[in-house]
Amino acid sequence: MFKHNIAHKKIQYIFALRKHKYTIITMNNKTERQKLIREIINKNKISRQEDLLLLLVNRGFDLTQATLSRDLRELKVGKIHDAHYGSIYFIPNDDNGQQLRGALSIEFSNNLSVLKTKSGFANSVAVRIDNTEIDEIIGTIAGNDTIIIIFKDDVPKENYLQILSKHFPDIDQLIIK
Repeated sequence: MFKHNIAHKKIQYIFALRKHKYTIITMNNKTERQKLIREIINKNKISRQEDLLLLLVNRGFDLTQATLSRDLRELKVGKIHDAHYGSIYFIPNDDNGQQLRGALSIEFSNNLSVLKTKSGFANSVAVRIDNTEIDEIIGTIAGNDTIIIIFKDDVPKENYLQILSKHFPDIDQLIIK
């Protein structure tokens, strides 16, 4: 039904433009479309694929739900918890700069670091850390609001914050214990 509504609105829009002798420019460039998807997801809280599709169609892109699904898969779009919307889209490896969205504080002990996040954010933050592939980090373990970051044994504890801030500049804004 949703596809029908979009198609119907699109046809009405095309008819209205033709009636006034305007021409329609549809954008099908995959690179531009994916760039706009990134921008929309980074600037808005989008919880449903249908909402994202409608925004793209309204901006002149001619695409189907299947094409949007492929774009989301290629961009490795995931969902994170949001108190108001339930869950919203996010892009783990965003080229616009690494952020630890939802992170609150960090504490270091032996070869471990405990990173506290807002409720429901730990998994998405851990995915972001893991996808960065930092040589000094063995891996992460995430719960609901806590992440354990495991550093290699030969990495001095004093360097943990420096290693993380090299990849995640916003870590300096966290409460450091």
